[in-house]
Amino acid sequence: MKESTTKDYKVINEEIFNPIEKKKKVQHYTCTGIISDINPDAVFADGFDAAIIGYDANCTVVYDYDKCMKILMERDSKTEHEAHEYMEFNVVGAYVGDFTPIFIHRLD
Repeated sequence: MKESTTKDYKVINEEIFNPIEKKKKVQHYTCTGIISDINPDAVFADGFDAAIIGYDANCTVVYDYDKCMKILMERDSKTEHEAHEYMEFNVVGAYVGDFTPIFIHRLD
């Protein structure tokens, strides 16, 4: 009986102190899958999965603004001006809760 109890404590301790370690063992094929596992409450911008570049310290999804613009111009046949206007008014300017996505301008 003592052996079983020790084993149970080990499992409980691993779940409490290494929750991310357990997630690393799962294979993911998309950025959205990885981020959803880390933060089930993460909010994603529809149609911009290819522009995801990561997540911040709060596990908020981070997008490349220029990649989003490119998606709008290629997918929706928008001009650069139209894509910029759409991004600012409908995407960047939208607040959808604590995990509202972040759109950054890269320096590289």
